[in-house]
Amino acid sequence: MLKEIRCVHFSHSPIEFHPGLNVILGDDDAKNSIGKSTVLMVIDFVFGGSTFTEKDDAGAIRELGPHRYDYSFQFGARRMYFSRHTDSPDLVRECNEAYEAQRELGLDEYNRLLKLMYGLDGLDGTFRNVVSPFARIWKKGGLDPSHPFVAADKETFAAAIARLVDLFGRSPDVAQERKTLDVLKGRKKLIGDSMAASIIPRITKTQYEENTRSIESNRAQIEQLRDGFGGALNVYESLFDQNLQKKQQRKIELGGQRVELQNKIRRLQREISGITPRLAANIALVADFFPNVNVQRLEQVEAFHQKIGSIVKKELRDELAGTIEQERAAAAEVTQLDKEIQSSLQSKGMPDDVFNRLFELKGAVDKASNENAHFESKANIDSAVKGSSNRLEDIYAGIFLAIEGQVNSKLRSFNKVVYGASRVPSELRIKGAGSYLFTSPDDTGTGKSFAGLVGFDLAMLSMTKLPMAIHDSVIYKNIEVPATVRILRMLSAMRSKQIFLSFDEAKKFGPYIERLLKRFTVLKLANDDLLYKRDWRGRK
Repeated sequence: MLKEIRCVHFSHSPIEFHPGLNVILGDDDAKNSIGKSTVLMVIDFVFGGSTFTEKDDAGAIRELGPHRYDYSFQFGARRMYFSRHTDSPDLVRECNEAYEAQRELGLDEYNRLLKLMYGLDGLDGTFRNVVSPFARIWKKGGLDPSHPFVAADKETFAAAIARLVDLFGRSPDVAQERKTLDVLKGRKKLIGDSMAASIIPRITKTQYEENTRSIESNRAQIEQLRDGFGGALNVYESLFDQNLQKKQQRKIELGGQRVELQNKIRRLQREISGITPRLAANIALVADFFPNVNVQRLEQVEAFHQKIGSIVKKELRDELAGTIEQERAAAAEVTQLDKEIQSSLQSKGMPDDVFNRLFELKGAVDKASNENAHFESKANIDSAVKGSSNRLEDIYAGIFLAIEGQVNSKLRSFNKVVYGASRVPSELRIKGAGSYLFTSPDDTGTGKSFAGLVGFDLAMLSMTKLPMAIHDSVIYKNIEVPATVRILRMLSAMRSKQIFLSFDEAKKFGPYIERLLKRFTVLKLANDDLLYKRDWRGRK
């Protein structure tokens, strides 16, 4: 638990804390700007938060300059001392009892240490992810009674629900299926990206069905041709001679290469014949139209162009010669392959036209089979993703039902104490992994909503490993006085966890509550007794 906070600028230092309720008490006039919310920000700061230094709404850093907060935690028999500076908030210094720095920790490392020391290391989320929604401070957040476990305004409901599942220790229940789903989604994306890049073929269901019919038809034709040889399998099987197939495939590839090379030859020939010193032929014409033109400069440009043109022509001629040689070599290889294929077919007794037809049919079968195989792979992975998603939804449904039951049971008990059996309690309804409602059916008054927020925090403190909650006085200003009295009694009964509460106007809640608040007060502030020694409220 948090044991103390020290600062040289505090009017009262150290501020010492204890288990259970810790009250920062304002005066009976409910004066603002005396430091109640600011000290809550400092508490959040020592718990690894960043809002205090990032926003500085109270102006403490602006007015006091860079300064430090020394503080300690008590974990069982172990006391740990730390210091965090406003001008280097990403570092936390672990100290000795005299608050002399012994080593530096990065903020993430510090938060990992807090997570370990508070026994939260079994949870998936970071320490800040766990505690931040429950630091309900003016200008920081956490004050929306409809979203009691959202950490930030722009946080998704899915992230908030995942936090809730984690806090109830149910993350392992979904971990394996989530891992399976993530792997399947990765495979699905890989297949989709490969199809989009034309690395593997993409076909429609209609094309798949057409391919299936084509495969059956072409295989039937192959069988007919095969049967036409009167059972001479050695003749038919020549089609499936790997060496012969490779030669035929190489011949087709070379045919395509030759077309590309011939197109390139014609393009190079056009480019070589098209390079002419057209500017030189028109210099006189330009001078006639533009008497003030710098003819000498034009001649220099022309000389440069001629030089470049000659260089380019040479490079193009060299490229053309090389291309012609490549085309001749490809043509010679095609001729040689033709001879080898004809020789092989003659030795096996198969006519050339029959071989070509068989090769064409088998190529069509192979192409259609390949396309269908990829279509089936995509269909299978889509089905696997859907199946895993459905299983995950079923797992979540059971978890959500259990969490709802536990939370709503606590909320009913809280509501019964605070409002009586006649008032409808707030309730949690989790619709899915990305949607939930937290509301009070048929009773949407502001006071009831904020009371539900407090009830939710008490439920979480009692049922989960959540170590603390921070409540600003603005929460209680929206709740009726009788309800607040009963809530304060419940807060004072907390023993094992810490609640940090800023509060004022104690007198209006009656003598009993006034005494109770004073008993749990760790810091008393007033209009003439501020959090900091320096008062800058009158400055603009």
